[in-house]
Amino acid sequence: MTPSNERIDATVGEKITLRVSSDTDEEIHVHSVPEYSFAVQPTADQSFTFTVDVPGQVAIEVHHHDKTLATLIVR
Repeated sequence: MTPSNERIDATVGEKITLRVSSDTDEEIHVHSVPEYSFAVQPTADQSFTFTVDVPGQVAIEVHHHDKTLATLIVR
Protein backbone atom coordinates (compact mmCIF):
# COMPACT_ATOMS: atom_id res chain seq x y z
CA MET A 1 0.00 0.00 0.00
CA THR A 2 1.18 3.46 -0.81
CA PRO A 3 1.48 5.80 0.81
CA SER A 4 2.38 4.26 4.14
CA ASN A 5 1.64 6.70 6.96
CA GLU A 6 2.63 9.75 4.94
CA ARG A 7 2.13 13.06 6.78
CA ILE A 8 0.08 15.59 4.81
CA ASP A 9 -0.72 19.19 5.77
CA ALA A 10 -4.34 20.33 5.43
CA THR A 11 -6.56 23.23 6.45
CA VAL A 12 -9.86 23.14 8.35
CA GLY A 13 -12.68 23.09 5.78
CA GLU A 14 -10.36 22.27 2.85
CA LYS A 15 -11.78 19.81 0.31
CA ILE A 16 -9.58 16.68 0.42
CA THR A 17 -9.80 14.06 -2.33
CA LEU A 18 -8.43 10.53 -1.98
CA ARG A 19 -7.66 8.82 -5.27
CA VAL A 20 -7.64 5.06 -4.85
CA SER A 21 -6.86 2.04 -7.01
CA SER A 22 -7.35 -1.38 -5.44
CA ASP A 23 -7.25 -5.04 -6.38
CA THR A 24 -9.60 -6.06 -3.54
CA ASP A 25 -12.68 -4.89 -1.64
CA GLU A 26 -11.65 -2.70 1.28
CA GLU A 27 -12.89 0.10 3.50
CA ILE A 28 -11.11 3.36 4.24
CA HIS A 29 -11.80 5.12 7.54
CA VAL A 30 -11.04 8.80 8.10
CA HIS A 31 -10.87 9.43 11.86
CA SER A 32 -11.85 13.09 11.79
CA VAL A 33 -14.71 15.30 12.93
CA PRO A 34 -16.94 14.34 11.25
CA GLU A 35 -15.75 10.75 10.63
CA TYR A 36 -15.96 9.17 7.18
CA SER A 37 -15.97 5.62 5.81
CA PHE A 38 -15.55 4.82 2.12
CA ALA A 39 -16.22 1.45 0.48
CA VAL A 40 -13.37 0.63 -1.92
CA GLN A 41 -14.03 -1.64 -4.88
CA PRO A 42 -11.44 -3.74 -6.76
CA THR A 43 -11.01 -1.21 -9.56
CA ALA A 44 -8.80 1.71 -10.55
CA ASP A 45 -9.34 5.47 -10.33
CA GLN A 46 -11.85 5.79 -7.47
CA SER A 47 -12.25 9.21 -5.80
CA PHE A 48 -13.51 10.03 -2.33
CA THR A 49 -13.88 13.64 -1.17
CA PHE A 50 -14.32 14.97 2.36
CA THR A 51 -13.55 17.93 4.63
CA VAL A 52 -12.29 18.11 8.21
CA ASP A 53 -14.02 20.57 10.54
CA VAL A 54 -11.75 20.34 13.62
CA PRO A 55 -7.97 20.91 13.65
CA GLY A 56 -5.60 18.16 14.80
CA GLN A 57 -4.08 14.92 13.57
CA VAL A 58 -6.40 12.77 11.45
CA ALA A 59 -5.59 9.13 10.64
CA ILE A 60 -6.68 7.71 7.28
CA GLU A 61 -6.73 3.93 7.70
CA VAL A 62 -7.35 0.88 5.56
CA HIS A 63 -9.76 -1.06 7.76
CA HIS A 64 -9.30 -4.73 6.80
CA HIS A 65 -5.51 -4.48 6.56
CA ASP A 66 -5.33 -2.37 9.76
CA LYS A 67 -2.77 0.01 8.17
CA THR A 68 -2.47 3.79 8.25
CA LEU A 69 -2.28 5.25 4.74
CA ALA A 70 -1.73 8.83 5.83
CA THR A 71 -1.99 11.21 8.74
CA LEU A 72 -3.46 14.62 8.00
CA ILE A 73 -2.09 17.52 10.05
CA VAL A 74 -5.11 19.83 10.00
CA ARG A 75 -4.62 23.47 11.03
